[in-house]
Amino acid sequence: MREAFVDVEFSDVYIELTKPALHQFIKRMMSHHYSLFWRYDSKTIYLMIELEDSVHELPFIRNTEFLTLSAECLHIYDDVLASALEKLLQRERGNAIVKRVTEGPLYITSYQAGDIESMIEIDGSEKVMMNRNGSMIQYKDDGKSLEPKTIFNMMNLEIDYVLMELHEALLDADESQIESHKRRLKKLLQRREQVEQLL
Repeated sequence: MREAFVDVEFSDVYIELTKPALHQFIKRMMSHHYSLFWRYDSKTIYLMIELEDSVHELPFIRNTEFLTLSAECLHIYDDVLASALEKLLQRERGNAIVKRVTEGPLYITSYQAGDIESMIEIDGSEKVMMNRNGSMIQYKDDGKSLEPKTIFNMMNLEIDYVLMELHEALLDADESQIESHKRRLKKLLQRREQVEQLL
């Protein structure tokens, strides 16, 4: 039984798939009882993925050794397929921005060469910036440090978020929150300066 509400948007998708990787993906979808077939036009090959009343098409560019899944925007309304595509992004070191709408928060994940560069959770008026671990402070993944440029970009997002919170606290004239956000901002700016030395 599929989830009632699934909406996952893949933007700026670029994955180079070797033939074995594509076969593995197709086998995985068929094991979940999807029907798959190909549709061709002059430049693009489309993999049509069908289950019950839903049909998704994945556009591929043909190359000699591999196929490239390349699309500006794909809307996927099926959780199994969306999860399989995210696994492909990671395994085949692809790039994309994935926006996952749930009945609760919206999650935006940025993949670069298969790695999660950043993840943002947006829940109503709240915006929470997370790195690969889901932590706002820790910038490590499985003991492997992130690139300084990635850390710098993530810190800029955090600083923007704290500035937004500070602005709201100023509008509410909430002195304790104003002080708390100022302290956090000062700490982030100091850390950003340290990271900037590594660029």
